[in-house]
Parts: sequence; C-alpha cells; structure tokens
Amino acid sequence: MDIQLFGKSLRDDVLGATYWVGQTTYELAITKLYPLVQRLDIQRNLQNPSFYNRLRNDLKTGCIIPPITIAFVIEGGGQEVDEGYINRNISEGFILDGIQRLSAIQRAHGELEGDSRIGFRARTLHLNIIVAPSMDRLLYRMITLNNGQKPMSPRHQIDILSETMFDFENLTLRNQSHKAKQLSPNKLFVDRSDVVKGYIAFLANTTAIDNKLIIEEKMDELIAERIIESNISSDNYEFTEILAWIANQCVNPDIRKWFLSSNNFIGFCVASRNNFGEIKNENSESLYSVISRFESIFLNFDKKKIKVGDYRRRLVSEYFGALERFKGASDSDVVIELSQK
Repeated sequence: MDIQLFGKSLRDDVLGATYWVGQTTYELAITKLYPLVQRLDIQRNLQNPSFYNRLRNDLKTGCIIPPITIAFVIEGGGQEVDEGYINRNISEGFILDGIQRLSAIQRAHGELEGDSRIGFRARTLHLNIIVAPSMDRLLYRMITLNNGQKPMSPRHQIDILSETMFDFENLTLRNQSHKAKQLSPNKLFVDRSDVVKGYIAFLANTTAIDNKLIIEEKMDELIAERIIESNISSDNYEFTEILAWIANQCVNPDIRKWFLSSNNFIGFCVASRNNFGEIKNENSESLYSVISRFESIFLNFDKKKIKVGDYRRRLVSEYFGALERFKGASDSDVVIELSQK
C-alpha cells in the first residue's frame, strides 16, 4: 500500500502550510519512513531501546499508536501537491513527530518471524502530513511538536535539520565544515557552525543563544520558548534570503572579513530578523561605511569592563536593528544609547 490521503487538505494558517490526514501500512513505514530518520542523521539520538520494550511488545500484540507526522518543504508554492506527489517524493520528507514510534515498529518487526511478521507488515499506520512553504516554518512546527521531549534538544533539532536542508556545498556564502577547517582551514570561509548559530539566533530573535552562566538544559528550554513566541510565520523574509544577501556583500573583502567573526554574524542575523527590509537596501559601499562607523563606535567601550564577544554580538544586533535611526544620530548619541543596552 502507498500512502493514502483522506478527504480534502486543510490549511494551517499559522504556517501557511497544507495539511492532510492519511494512512499507510507498517511495511511502507519500515521500508520508506524509517529511513527518513536516518536521513536526518539522528539515529544516534533515539532513546535507549530498553525504554521502548513495552511499546515493542504492545506493537507485536496489536496496539494502535498515534499518527506519525511527516513534513515536506516546497518553497514558492508553485508545485501542486496531491497523493501522487507525496508518494513519488516520500524520500524528500522529514519526520517531525514519531521518530521513537518508527524505531519501535522497525525493532518489533525484526523480532517477529513467519506469518506473524507478514501480518505485522500489513497493519495500518495513521499519518499526519504537512507541506510547509519554507524551512523556517517547518522548524518552527518541529519545535512546537517536540519541545520538552528527550533527549533531542531544540538546538540539536535545528542543528541536524540545518545540516540536511541547507545545501552547504552550493550555498553562495562560502563556508567550511568544522572538520574541513581542522584539516585545511581557509580564513576566507565562514564556519558552517556559525551559520547554524546564526539561524538559531534568527529563529529565537535573540543573541543570547549560548550563555555559559545558564545550565545547558535550561538554555535549550529558553531558546525553544523564544522560537515558539517569535511569530515566525508573520516574517517577510526567510533566513536563506539573508544568507544570499550577505554572500553578495562579501564580494568586498573587508565586509567578508567582518562577517567571518562569529559574533558579528550572529548579531547581524538577529538584526535582520527585525530590520532586513531596511538593511537590504545597503549596497556594498554603503554597508562598508556603516560597518566602519560601528567599529569606530565600538572602540569607545572599555574592553576591560565588558565581555567583549557577548557585548559585540548584542550591539551589532541593536545597531543594525535600528540602522536608519542610528544613521541620523551623532556618534556620541549612538555611544550613549548603545551603552544602555
């Protein structure tokens, strides 16, 4: 059995997404849905199998489990999506909710033999299917579905999905993986981990994404809360648009050098979440002038009395987040206002 959809699609007005309810068999779940878990490279994050002994035994006996949620990203909205499209493109899907259940199905299947295994594969599995218009909104829904579950933190969810969904090899912003930097570092390439950090900061709308004073588990919880409250669906710009704009500006070597600083990049991503409509009007020449002015202003802060990295990140966000207003203010006024942030 392929995936079958029930009735007409519904509209998710928060995501601007299309939603279906459907069903398939355990056979398709094992052969086509379970590999999607591995596609996200999070197999190692599945709960210890002993935690799911009870569920595996219940599955073999014949229990019914809640639906698995599958998602697709189709940017631009030009593609007609129907039952045929979903079945043809199932390998491009993501498991938003139900990783542990799919794992339990796969393991239970492996423990059966003969007719019991054949009957198991024919059983029905219910599905929720979401087609989202962008990666940002898909991640927002993933966080709202999974926040509070263990062991995968919201930060890790974003990290893993970013590795899968960003085509880093073809990204216009030149980048290197952490492993590649260790083997043969290129000082002209941004670190991919900084891109992911910038994305987390963009989604959460805050530069405070790795505060060492806060317990990591609590920090993850705070990030998730910020993402959920950030109303990402009302934004006019996607993170990929901001990355592409930064890449275009980085033709200027001085601008590229500035963005290679993790703190500058993260702070700028947060500013863009709030003010990209103004920022994107800057050309390479005017952006360099704005950056130079910021650096001159930043020299006024006593580095012995501040945490330079955190302060830089936050002030970049504040400065570019209100760029037009600061352009019309004197340097002394900007210094005074930023010192109060």
